[in-house]
Amino acid sequence: MRMGRLASLLLIALMGGYALSGCTRTPEKKTETQQFVFQSLNLRQSDDKGRPAWSLISPEASYDLERKIAQVKQPRGVIYAKGKPQYNISATSGTVINDGEVIQLEGKVKIQAVGPKPSVISGDRLRWIPSRQRISIDRRPMLVDRSSRLTADTALFLLDQDKLELRGRTRLVNSTIDLQVAQADWFAASGVLKAPGPVKGIRRLKNKQEQTLTASALEGNTRTEVIDALAPVRFVDPSQDAVFNGQRTRWDSARQRLSTALPFVAQIGNQEVRGQSLELQLDEKWALIPAGCDLRQPGEGLTANDCLYNWADQSVRARGNVVFRREANQQVTRSEVLNGKVDGKGLAVFTTPGGRVKSQLQVPPAKESPTGESAGSRSPRSRPPVTF
Repeated sequence: MRMGRLASLLLIALMGGYALSGCTRTPEKKTETQQFVFQSLNLRQSDDKGRPAWSLISPEASYDLERKIAQVKQPRGVIYAKGKPQYNISATSGTVINDGEVIQLEGKVKIQAVGPKPSVISGDRLRWIPSRQRISIDRRPMLVDRSSRLTADTALFLLDQDKLELRGRTRLVNSTIDLQVAQADWFAASGVLKAPGPVKGIRRLKNKQEQTLTASALEGNTRTEVIDALAPVRFVDPSQDAVFNGQRTRWDSARQRLSTALPFVAQIGNQEVRGQSLELQLDEKWALIPAGCDLRQPGEGLTANDCLYNWADQSVRARGNVVFRREANQQVTRSEVLNGKVDGKGLAVFTTPGGRVKSQLQVPPAKESPTGESAGSRSPRSRPPVTF
């Protein structure tokens, strides 16, 4: 049935006593403005192939015949895609304009995807234009998908693209992190999220301290609970006196893992740490540099294929082509494995229990005697490096 003919068909149904889509019984009263109150309202529309496009029902509705406006209570509806239910929609009340040309819903509005773990879009008021497949929400829009919650000032749901556009003071919040951006686009079919920056984020710790994150943009997926912060990325942890500067960095909320596959630089107390990649397992309190480990601290430096740091027991392990350099005596120590501990000053102290090492020291020349001869020798030559 064409929605433009709904009003006239309703009137014929009332006069003739037939049951048609749109009303189910004779009107209980008629006002001077030709308002009819029905026991229920049932609107349906099909697409150009005859498949269901959308439907809306209400247990009680009043219809203004002259203005073609219906006021509905507790409306419930279904939005279809290619004839199959895709979203359920509900609200406290609503207004149907021009027999379904525009539908405005208010009060606890909810759009819920059909499926085992449905995402939910909600708000206090929305305006739905079925012919354009557009739903705009201008009061407290919110998306909940898995453990992620997205809010903004306004939202536009493009049904034909399965795309939710969030605009103005947009926030992404889950159990561990709170991110703020200017806007975001979310794709309902896949859970993909894209948000241009600037990005500001906070991760709250159990001791009420906060870690902060800044980035140029966000990309991620609310289904897999993975968010990528795009370069330049800066992560600050005051509890560890640590600052991380890197490129594309991934936050895996479900696994509690922060990682990057690109070069980074971090400052931890008096240490500077560099690497070609990084993995931080926050719940297990370890950090791994899988490639290109480069550790520098006052008077010392270390390079290795990989390094592992556990901040629960402050242990450090360097493996593969380990080279440890100390400015004092120009000491160079080489080994396949070096173990260490971070002391109270935040410096790593390395040892090699049970391992084989090769060390080279530059021994300074002995002081010359007043006669110009070195002590213990007649030759003033400096001694060569000593290798152990």
